[in-house]
Amino acid sequence: MQTNPLKNYNIFALRGDSTVSDMDVVENLGLNPDVAHTPAINDAAINKMYNDNVTNYLARGMAEDEAKKLADTHRTAAIASVRAAMRDQSDQFGL
Repeated sequence: MQTNPLKNYNIFALRGDSTVSDMDVVENLGLNPDVAHTPAINDAAINKMYNDNVTNYLARGMAEDEAKKLADTHRTAAIASVRAAMRDQSDQFGL
């Protein structure tokens, strides 16, 4: 019995990078492994990066409202990028 390999949904894989697996992203960002091989991996990664960005901006002396605003700008861009990549995958491969 042949099993199909698990699909990688991370943004790098969606953009065609076959060298980055969902488990790589989970391990590098310390995410819950349950999000691997599901579209939820990108939401988890984006939220982790948002929180890390706020923490880092605050550590550099940025005001909290400014730190959250800048981190939110990056989060919004990342969400748009993931949505576009998912749309491209759907259009190209009927996913």
